[in-house]
Amino acid sequence: MYKILGNTDGVRHTYIEQLESIYEMEMDRKKFCCIEILETIALFTEATGREAMVYLDRLGRVETVAVGLQDRVILPASRKRRSASRLSGIRCIHTHPQGNPALSQVDVQSLKSMRFDAMAAIAIYEGRPLSMQVGIIGDIISDDEVSINIFGPYSINSIPDDILWAEINAADIRIRPSESKKAQAEIARAILVGIEEKALGFEPLNELKQLADTAGFITAGYMMQPRIKPDKSYYLGYGKLQELILEICKLNADTVIFDDELSVAQIRNIQKELGQTEIIDRTSLILYIFSNRASTHEGRLQVELAQTKYLLPRMTGYWTHMSRMGGGGRGGTGARRGEGETQLEVDRRILRKRMNDLEKEIDKIKSQRDVRRAQRERSSIPIVALVGYTNAGKSTLMNHLTGSNVLTEDKLFATLDTVSRKLNYGNGEFLLVDTVGFIKKLPHDLINAFRATLEETKYADLLLHVIDAASENRNQQMEVVGELLAHLGVNNKPIIKVYNKCDISGEFYRERDSVAVSALTGVGMDKLQHAITEELSLMRSELSVLLPLSSGALVSYIYANGNVIDCNYLEDGIHLTAVLSLEDAKRVRASAIKEMPFNNKN
Repeated sequence: MYKILGNTDGVRHTYIEQLESIYEMEMDRKKFCCIEILETIALFTEATGREAMVYLDRLGRVETVAVGLQDRVILPASRKRRSASRLSGIRCIHTHPQGNPALSQVDVQSLKSMRFDAMAAIAIYEGRPLSMQVGIIGDIISDDEVSINIFGPYSINSIPDDILWAEINAADIRIRPSESKKAQAEIARAILVGIEEKALGFEPLNELKQLADTAGFITAGYMMQPRIKPDKSYYLGYGKLQELILEICKLNADTVIFDDELSVAQIRNIQKELGQTEIIDRTSLILYIFSNRASTHEGRLQVELAQTKYLLPRMTGYWTHMSRMGGGGRGGTGARRGEGETQLEVDRRILRKRMNDLEKEIDKIKSQRDVRRAQRERSSIPIVALVGYTNAGKSTLMNHLTGSNVLTEDKLFATLDTVSRKLNYGNGEFLLVDTVGFIKKLPHDLINAFRATLEETKYADLLLHVIDAASENRNQQMEVVGELLAHLGVNNKPIIKVYNKCDISGEFYRERDSVAVSALTGVGMDKLQHAITEELSLMRSELSVLLPLSSGALVSYIYANGNVIDCNYLEDGIHLTAVLSLEDAKRVRASAIKEMPFNNKN
């Protein structure tokens, strides 16, 4: 469970639970804040006399909820903080108990020092939010000083979201003049490092570059070493590592990203050689991307669980990295160090407890999903799951087939959370499910954490394997997807290969059980829909039967779980024409007086 930071001593548990509910609230990213959050913190402040603070990121996600005293604001250690020459990407919204929305000097100073996107104060009266005043950074006065622009007070019911967002974007540009932009690029410069059994140039690091781009890094250079396997001590050979040190100085890079997961010993030894240069391995990079992309409560829990499992064995000498992890860490746990217990042992104990709590919460959500899945199975609606390599175009394909607006970006892992939509086909309907994209060397803990989500493929009747036909590495990507499907135990299910982006590749695929499409332009979509209909029809049975007049309950079941085309009650019995699952059709035939030729009058 997410924690409430700050001064919670003496506050009733019910009031704390009210604040904790804020973490569950969904908010439109275009909104500056939603009324549900404002009403919740207003009720808390009225009941306790204490300020309540909510910290939101630019996607509308709640980063931190905190309680303070009336004369000060609690400042969380913001893991979104990038540099003094950039806004933090976080806005703070907090309450003022006495009906006055005016920003205090403490509010203004916090806005300046933390480089918040905005600082908003809410006037509270009799437990209701009345008005809001907002402060946003203005012009740069000197190297150490900026001005503050004040907006409002605004009535809670008429907050000008567009105006405030425009001012935040303008502020972000104002505090990053050309010199600052150059500094920003320098801060984000990274060298990508990998090994390959055969020297193939830089191509093997293309995917790592895509990951780095998605995470916001500027790729300054590459280094490959032909090796059968990584060096146990330094990943690269020691001599090659010394070359890397020279390359860091030459390219003025401050980060090195490795294309494999590093062991504790490798991290320690490499860090000794590289000094202050930041070390990131492939697993931590993917976890970072997932932590920024997860938008639902379940997604965040799954990512945090994977982060916790990754960090636990790597804490020796690096326990300060805990501050980078959302939801975890020492703050708010209430743990105290016992006699003879080191800080490292305390932190390990905290992480293990957090890991157990996360697993229990995820199991609870999985149980709820199992109930919904059982309901779907009772309704006999076929399930079609989209699977494939990340950035193959699954979400774009889903949008085209269903008319939905699932987020699509030309970045890895644009979609993390399972999305499902119902479609009609032939004589029935099916559920189309979009799943998280696969990738080579996907962290094992991440697979386990997302197993509940990936299990959607396990219960699917048909898989659509979406393949990026324009990718030079499509064969290797197909192998990765095949291996992961085998790992999940679903590689024996019916699969249609969907070669997407055929408008770019210009190639035609005529292999069995495959369709070439362009999810962006719509080319080949009719053929795909026909292939889905044809495949699902093999899993359904069309039948026309004569049932006894006493079969009313069975007919009701058929109406609820199949597609009834025609039904007439006559003297000799019930004449029924329907499309059912193979199992239900077998049951109906067993109860029938006789079976007649199928006749679809529609």
